[in-house]
Parts: sequence; C-alpha cells; structure tokens
Amino acid sequence: MLGNKSFFRRAGFCAVLAVFSGCGFIDLRPIGYVSFPEHAETVLSGEKVGIRFDTDMDRRETEKAFFVSRDGISVKGDVNWNGRELSFVPLEGWKAGPRYILNLAGTIFALDGREARAALYVPFYAPARAELPYLVSFSPLDGESVGTDPEQAPLLLNFSVPMDRLSTEDALNISGISERETRWLDGDRALEVLPAKKLSPWTVYRWTLGPSAMSREGAPLAKEAGASFITDADRLVPCVIEVCPLVDTGSLPRWQRTGLALENGLGSGQAIGICFNKPMDETVSTSVRFDPVFSGRFERWDDSSVVFIPDRDPEPETVYTLIVSPGAQDVSGLKTGVESRFYFTPDIPYLTILLLQAGDPPEEYALPDPDNNSVCPAFVVMPGGAITLSLRFSHLFTSRARADAVLALRLEPYFPGILPQPALRSARWWSDDTLILDWEGAVPGYAGEGGGQRHYYRLVLPGGRGGINDGRGSYLKEEYYFILEAVDE
Repeated sequence: MLGNKSFFRRAGFCAVLAVFSGCGFIDLRPIGYVSFPEHAETVLSGEKVGIRFDTDMDRRETEKAFFVSRDGISVKGDVNWNGRELSFVPLEGWKAGPRYILNLAGTIFALDGREARAALYVPFYAPARAELPYLVSFSPLDGESVGTDPEQAPLLLNFSVPMDRLSTEDALNISGISERETRWLDGDRALEVLPAKKLSPWTVYRWTLGPSAMSREGAPLAKEAGASFITDADRLVPCVIEVCPLVDTGSLPRWQRTGLALENGLGSGQAIGICFNKPMDETVSTSVRFDPVFSGRFERWDDSSVVFIPDRDPEPETVYTLIVSPGAQDVSGLKTGVESRFYFTPDIPYLTILLLQAGDPPEEYALPDPDNNSVCPAFVVMPGGAITLSLRFSHLFTSRARADAVLALRLEPYFPGILPQPALRSARWWSDDTLILDWEGAVPGYAGEGGGQRHYYRLVLPGGRGGINDGRGSYLKEEYYFILEAVDE
C-alpha cells in the first residue's frame, strides 16, 4: 500500500519517466493508490470504504481484484466509481462489532497501459464497535473425568455477554456427538449442551467453539476456545458374582433363594437368578443364553440382577451351560469384556419303575426291578378274567399327576391277536408312589401234554415329557412295554 506522501514524493520521478515513454520507452511508473480507511484496525467514520488511485483505471479489471470480506466470506454491496475513486457500501449496512477486511488482490490495469500486482489487506470495524465476547469458564474442565449419563455431566459454557443463539450453536463442535439438546441460561450468557444419547465409556470427547460465534450485538468471539473430557469416572468393570436357584414366593418380595447351588440344585418350577456386582443396563438379558437351548423369559430382580423364568422344566439328567457374553454392560456402558460360563445339572431325575407285581401289595408274586419288555406272569381270576397289577414308581406323584397317569397307561392284547380287549375296572393309589390297577375280560392261556396256547398282554406306559410324570418335573425317559403272560390262578 502506498500512502499520499509517497504518492507526491514520486511525482518528479514520474515526470522524467513520462519523457522517456514519449520516445518509445516502457513506462515503469508504479500505479499509486491509497485505501480509506488508510490504517488497519480502525473504526469507520462514514458509510463507505474504498481506494483512491493516482491515475485512471480499467474499472472492470480493478473491480475483479477488489472486495470486502467478513469471516472469510465476501460481503455483498454496491461498488461505485467517482473519477479515480472506487468505493463500496454494503447492502445490509455495517454490523457493529465484526471485523471486516478491505482487499485488493490481483493484477490491476491503468488506462495508460501500466499494470501492477496489488496486495492490499486492511482490517477495520464498523462504527460503534461492540465489546468482543469471550468464554469466561466451562465445565467439565479440560481433561476432567465424567460419567456417561448426559444429565449428570452436561457441557456448560459461560460467556462474558449475552450471545446470539444460532451462531453460537453452529460454531460449537463436539467430536463424537452429533445429536444433542441445548439449553440457554442466565439471559443467554450460559449454554448447556446435553447429548441425546448416553456417552460411550472410557472415551475422550473434544469440543471447539469457533470465532463465528456472535454476541447478541453481533460481535464475534474474541478467541477460539476448546477443551476435552473423558468418560472414565466409573472404572469398576461389571462381572457376574452369583447364579442361584430361586423359588416364587407368591408374594413380595417375589423371588427368594433356595439356599442350594445352581450346579446341582435347580428343581422343578424354579427360576435362575443372575447377579452382577453393580447396576446393569436394561438390555443385559440379551447377553445371557443357554446351551443346549433353554427357553424362557427374563425379569429384573433388582438394579444389579435379573431372573430367568423357564417356560418349562429343564431336561432331567442334562448338563446345561449358562453363558453371559462379553457384551453385557452396566448402566454406564462398561462391558464385562469376558465370557462367563456356569455349568449345572438340574435336580430333576428321570422317573423310573421300581416294581411291577401281580395282585395287591404285599403279594407273594413280587418281581425284581423290571427291565423294559420283560415278561411277567399275570394271574387271571375266573370267572370274569380279572387281573390285578401293582406298579411302584421311583417318585411320589402329585394328585393331578396320579389322575393323569391312570388315563395314560393301557393294557392291550399282544398274542394271539384274537384275544379280547381287557377293560379297566378300577384304579387306586396305595400310596403316592404305588398304583393298583384292576382289569377284567382277560383270558388265561393253557398248557397240556400235547401242547397248548399261551396268552400274552402288553402293559404300555407312555414316556417322554408328554407321558407319565410325577407332576414335579420327572417323567419316564422312554415308553415302557411290559409283556404279561395271562395264567390261570
């Protein structure tokens, strides 16, 4: 930039150059110009700014090199020429406070053929310059440890003056947080920012507030600000501290420990409690599974425990694995990070048949423990073909299970096929584990010197989960068939 004094100081030298140029020499005189305002960081005294040249200029090319900017963006306005003076007036007027820059950058041309490479940069302010706002304080402090709950540790910025909400919010950037809520406090002197979602644990978050943040009066932020915080206030890693069988009390509190270990103490109709060392996230149940598959539902026991309620009893004499995945997380978002496995066999043995005998107990015809498909004698009382059988099971039956068992078992002809179908005349339980059955219509076989005909019936006891069971989770592992030889008493 050349000032007015330098302009007139060069006048004598330029006259000499003009003589040589008239004789065909190149005109080396520089193009003189001066800006208004002339000095940097001044406050305008009028509405217009511009440049005065010492010669007539190519206006079109000069306008290409001239512009006024604010925050790196060109300000829209009217450009006018008055002789050798180029002036600019903004369309929306000057805003008090913001820092403007008058620029002349590029090649400019005089009408006499001279050219110059201009590089003019003059910062200035509009009249009534406003106080520049600055960040008084903020929290969390730089590098501070906080939790992951947005409500417990929001970002709070305190300013020296009331701020323009839109420009300030746009100028604030927080790495890793795209969705957020804002609250303005203290007459717009304080901005509180709350992430819309829980923060990630053990993560460094950085924020910056750029100079495009404006005060309510339109003054830009005096200095860019920024800091960071880390979500490591909670450093206790969650883990499983107990798994145990539970019984439903039918009242409050609903679930109660049985006092037995899960390893071999889970009984029929019971649930499983899974306890952690700290409050867990609501999704913790999605991190629990069983092998083999064990269907059921989960309920919260308390903040740090869940209850698994099976849809039905587990399979007897089966080894199960309860698995808690590494993704199980607490309310802060911390994860266990390791897989936990717990092995257990339910305290539900299979139901077996301890004794099958003919007649009411006690009888002299008691047989040893029968094997499946074993042949047993059945004494037929004539006339009427009555057969009485006694069955003793390994477990005590509930009243409902006793009734269901009578309906489930059956006696049917086996050989020869022409034997009539016996009819059940009565069934009575001698005790909770012993059943006495009376049949009629059976035909005894006979034997003679010339041969004879033996008659066989088959007693069928359905097995499996849908078969005969004790009402407490135990059932026959498989279907039992007992071959009975009908003999004449």
